[in-house]
Amino acid sequence: MKEFKFSIPITVRISDINAANHVGYQNYFLFYQEARIAYLNQFGFSELNIDGFGMIISAADCQYKQELYFGDDITVQCRVSHVNQRAFIMEYRIVRADTICATGTTTNLCFDYGAKKIVTVPQVFVKAVKEFEGID
Repeated sequence: MKEFKFSIPITVRISDINAANHVGYQNYFLFYQEARIAYLNQFGFSELNIDGFGMIISAADCQYKQELYFGDDITVQCRVSHVNQRAFIMEYRIVRADTICATGTTTNLCFDYGAKKIVTVPQVFVKAVKEFEGID
């Protein structure tokens, strides 16, 4: 299995905790978003500017494996596992110590907010990601 080359550290905040005293399911997606923003930023992109276009998520999923609690130090790993002209798939893994606590994916599309339509993934992005990830 291909390893993750990119990760960020996060400490679980009190605002991430739900009534059952663990991280609420929705906050895993926020952890994914923080990692995605940092991942894009390393190439000079953002969710609102991938070579002049924004991005939208057309699908997202999360497989919960272990509970997370207030104060946990976690690592959120992410990578682009697939990219083509229409979309790019990002995979995520949340790890506490040596334990995988969650995995997930997002399907990401590039979007022209002015024209309100999906556009081709910019080649400058495709090239940067393929080089970084070592994908064909």
